[in-house]
Amino acid sequence: MTAESPPPDNPWPTLFETIAEEYDQSGVPWFQPIARGLVDLLAPRPGERFLELGPGRGALTLALAEAVGAEGWVDALDIAPSMVRLLQEEARRRGLSQVRVAVGDASRPEPPAPPYDAIGSSLVIFFLPDPVAALSEWRRLVRPGGRVGVATFQPWTGPLEQLLDLVPEFAGEGPSNRGGTPFDTDEGVAGLFEAAGFAEVRTVPRSHAIPFESLEQWQVWSRATALQRLWTGSDPGRHDEILARARSILDESRGSDGRMTLEVGIRYTLATRR
Repeated sequence: MTAESPPPDNPWPTLFETIAEEYDQSGVPWFQPIARGLVDLLAPRPGERFLELGPGRGALTLALAEAVGAEGWVDALDIAPSMVRLLQEEARRRGLSQVRVAVGDASRPEPPAPPYDAIGSSLVIFFLPDPVAALSEWRRLVRPGGRVGVATFQPWTGPLEQLLDLVPEFAGEGPSNRGGTPFDTDEGVAGLFEAAGFAEVRTVPRSHAIPFESLEQWQVWSRATALQRLWTGSDPGRHDEILARARSILDESRGSDGRMTLEVGIRYTLATRR
């Protein structure tokens, strides 16, 4: 977001500010493998200049920074000031002076040093009220011939879908997995890029296995994902019931090693500026 206050009907700044301290701190390899897949496809080179939109705690940022090295840089904009602060601290701890983080809105980004060689954004674009308008802004910020890549979810299926269905059951309205948006299909997401004027749009689907050591770890993880409303919007007196239902679902996902593993489908969409 910009320095001005967000519009009152935009819940995301408040939500991500609220969960910043716990975000991506459960020990579950969730954001990292998804971000690593995007890094592999964007293929950053030493010395390149990257812009990241919606970095959170830095799963993509830190991997990009290591790839571009000390001669390149990564500018990252996040809508939540606490996410910015925590990522700045982590970059300093790792000695990554090529990382610069600031508060900014992915819908209307105003980064410090365009044009960039590439723009990356992982699990963000579906939060934006007008993805085509946002992508049009992103296109303006990347050099001609530069590339843009995003990671989005394919529709959740199997145990993941069953867990998501607990949200409306216990907490009323919540995240939907029932269709009706461009993010339902590869073609829908590609169409957003094409409408924004990008060329060479392509989709790479991948599946990531997400392991959990225990039900308790799953609960901590779920509080900083699309399942967050399962806890904040439900009656605390029913949390034991929620955990029992979740345990039953997760038990079905156990492999031969006894570990609970959820498969999540990710869609990587890549494009270039004409």
